[in-house]
Formats: sequence, structure tokens, C-alpha cells
Amino acid sequence: MEEFPLSHEPVLVRARLIFTARGTLLEDGAVEVRRGRIVDLGPYPELKRTFRGRRVDLGEVLLLPALTNAHTHLELSALRFRLTPTGSFITWVRSLIRKRVELSLEDLRQAAAEALDELWQEGVGLLGEVGNTGITLGLLHESPFHAVYFREIIDFRGKSEIKQFLERSSGRRIVYALSPHAPYTVSPVLIQAIKSWTRAKGRPFSIHVAESPEETLFLAEGSGPIRALLEERGQFHPGFEAPGLSPVAYLERLGVLDEHTICVHVVQVTPADLEILARRRIRPCLCPRSNIFLGVGLPPLPQILAAGLKPCLGTDSLASNDRLSVWAEMEALYHAYPEVAPETYLTMATLWGAQALGKRDMGAIEPGYRAEMIAVSGVLKGPEPLRSFIEGPKTVEVRLYAPF
Repeated sequence: MEEFPLSHEPVLVRARLIFTARGTLLEDGAVEVRRGRIVDLGPYPELKRTFRGRRVDLGEVLLLPALTNAHTHLELSALRFRLTPTGSFITWVRSLIRKRVELSLEDLRQAAAEALDELWQEGVGLLGEVGNTGITLGLLHESPFHAVYFREIIDFRGKSEIKQFLERSSGRRIVYALSPHAPYTVSPVLIQAIKSWTRAKGRPFSIHVAESPEETLFLAEGSGPIRALLEERGQFHPGFEAPGLSPVAYLERLGVLDEHTICVHVVQVTPADLEILARRRIRPCLCPRSNIFLGVGLPPLPQILAAGLKPCLGTDSLASNDRLSVWAEMEALYHAYPEVAPETYLTMATLWGAQALGKRDMGAIEPGYRAEMIAVSGVLKGPEPLRSFIEGPKTVEVRLYAPF
């Protein structure tokens, strides 16, 4: 992959097709960039007449915004190929806990650094990274990525005070936030406290929701494999009473669902759940290849879209995925739901992910946005070139970005 840092000098970038990330496709188009920002967009023959500066012709490629991977666990990258599908979510969780303690901090750091390089080569520019140790936060500060780092909290007994997690500050590229792991691993009061802090700071709030049937059973009845695991690990609260609700309805009762909430997975959802999510304008983050690996099913994408929601994409971790490829996540959903327009998949991978993470100047090729773009070669033919593009092999040829 060729890298093209965009300096302060004006540059006019031409490509055969440009996807603006708002559902439009511009043929023989050009993007004018100044000081790392997009200042104009339009047909190349028109823009070149008045432009004075360097011109770059990328050729027969699709130019689109750098991708957003809205949900990663890079700390788990050292577990790549160490866990196998079992058809049981809790069996996988047990294996994850057992295998992780066998790894040193240096193992975790090195694998995470390699994973970041993989993401860069795949064309990702913005990350929603979830971590427990802070290892990847340091790596992100050393990297060229934009990111939201979610410090994940797991405490079903509710003994933690969130102030112990607040020593980090946000910067221009890396935003620091807090994330309760899931409704079944964090006490209700702690979930509400974390949401209150993120609301006060204007930061996104991310939580795993409705990922497995075991989660649904636990919140409905207070029984099953999740309760057994919590008890074994000394995490079950003796005063807990099952709310008798779905995971989505439970979070609604806690008052933590709003337009700044990212609900990750949303596989085990009902029409009533989708109505709640749509009313609260939450942001679903779908990780289909992880869901397939764990045998929990697929998110009902057509119904999610029909409800008016704007889902984004994540790869989850290399403990439940073999690749950190947003392209592969798009393809998995496309093969399951070919009736969904290819423009929608690309928007999920770019603009909607950036919006979910609160990055209002990324994820689109439009005036005022950061010039974070990728030029991708692939099959672009027929009356629906984006459909043939999604179906076929793709290669990121050029990476265009604005140095900090």
C-alpha cells in the first residue's frame, strides 16, 4: 500500500469513482484538499479548470473515506487462533479467561501493535477500542489513528468507584471514555454511574448488548450458565433479582439509552427491542463474524434498518475472529442480506461509524471533513458497480491522510 501524506499545500485528487459516504457515487470525480481538509468536491473536468496546485490521478479506483472499526479489543490479539468455535458462548468465555492469564503483558502489547498495523493496511482510520489494562491506549497515542479508547469496567458486585478510572485525559486524536462490559457483568448502579459520567463529558458510551441467548436467559430469569460463571468467580451479587426483561428493555429501565449509546452486537433482539432502540436513537454496532464464530446468530440487519437505526461495524477481537477486516464484516452481512443496498454497507463502514464515535469531521468525503481517504482497487463494472465491488476481492492501493 502506498501512503500519501497530505501536506498544507493544495492538492487535487482524481479517481474513477468517489463514494461520498452519504449514498452518492461520483464518476470521474475529484477532491480538493487544503491543509488536511476537504474544501471542494465535484467532476474532475470542472475542478481542474480553476485549480492551481498539485494534481494526483489515482486511476481506476474507488476513493472513499478511511474506514471506521467501531468495536475492537486489541488487548486480545495475542489469542488469535488459540480459541476455537464450540457452539457455546459460555464455553468460549471460559476458554478466553483461561488462555488470557497465560499471556504476559509483553505478549499482549506486541500482538496489539501488530494488530494496529494490520488495521492500518486494511484502510481503517478511526477505531473504537475497548481495553482493560491501558496497554492499547499508549499504542494508540503512538499511532496515526484517530480513536475513542473505552476503558472497560467489569464488576457485577458494584464495588468499584469510577473515579479510579478517570486519571486519563482526552487529546485531539484519542478520546478517553468509560464502558461497562455488559448488563450481566456490571451492576445496575455502576452502569448508571458510568453513563452519567459519559453524559457529563459528552463522550460516547459503549456496551455489549443482546449478544447471546445466555444473556437473555440470565436477565429474564436470573439463571443459567452466566449465573453459574458469576458465582464461580465470586462476582454474583446475592441481592440480585432478575429484572425479567430483555437486555434492551433492562437498559431502557436504567435510563442509559440515548443517541450517544453504542449497543454492540444486538443479535438477540425482538421487534419491541428495536422499537426502544429506535426511539432512543441509539447506535448499533454489528460484529457479524464474531457472532458467527460464537454461534449466537446474526443481527437482523434489515429489521434494524427498517426501524430507522444507523448501524456501524466492528470486528470485535481476534479471540473470536481471524481477521480485523471491516471489508470481511461487510461481506459477511452482504452474503446474509444481499437485499440491502451496497451503498448502505459502505456507509455503515464509514460515516455511521464515525458518527457513533462522536467524530463529526470524519467518515465522509465532503467539504469541511478531514482528508482521511483510501483508494481501493476492485471489480467496478455494470450498472451497479458498488455491488460488484462488495462481492469481489479488494485491495487498498493508496492511503491518503493528513499528518498531525
